[in-house]
Amino acid sequence: MPVAVATRNPDKFAEIVQLWGDAPPALVIAGPEYPDVDERFSTYEENAVLKASELARIRGGPALADDSGIEVEALGWAPGVLSARTPSPDSSPSERNELILGQFAALGNVSRRARYVCVCALVVPGHEPVIGRGEVEGEIALGPRGSGGFGYDPIFCYPPYGRTFGEVDIGLKHAVSHRGRAIRALRKKLTLRS
Repeated sequence: MPVAVATRNPDKFAEIVQLWGDAPPALVIAGPEYPDVDERFSTYEENAVLKASELARIRGGPALADDSGIEVEALGWAPGVLSARTPSPDSSPSERNELILGQFAALGNVSRRARYVCVCALVVPGHEPVIGRGEVEGEIALGPRGSGGFGYDPIFCYPPYGRTFGEVDIGLKHAVSHRGRAIRALRKKLTLRS
């Protein structure tokens, strides 16, 4: 049975499919029957399991969800789990990026250290969730650069590449990204269980 992915974001779904690869099981995006889930918890793990569990319950089959965010040292490691809802759930990615850049302008000369975090949870009814976590260290760029990726990618600079995730080839991004690392960790756990 295909694994439903708990997202309505086509960019995120496409990225998850690319990272998952061609090994079974197949992935399908959640349909309109998937409700908005209140990501009420303070950790990525809890929110990912909540979303996957809700979709698995509705479908009666396996479901995959992730929760991810950007954490910025100078902002007390915010926005974190609130990344997709800062400053509001209706904000556009460019508005979110401009908010962080504006906060740096007000702070002056401070560390621009940041990290992306992603937790993926696979829930199969009747079984314990399988969880993979990934992180990637970087820094906030001086301004948005590149048109690739999505979300905070245009302002997240990965120092070994000297470019933002918005500027790099998708293959280079997948090799080091938080989501790539989380999915690889999840797949490794699934391999060990089989």
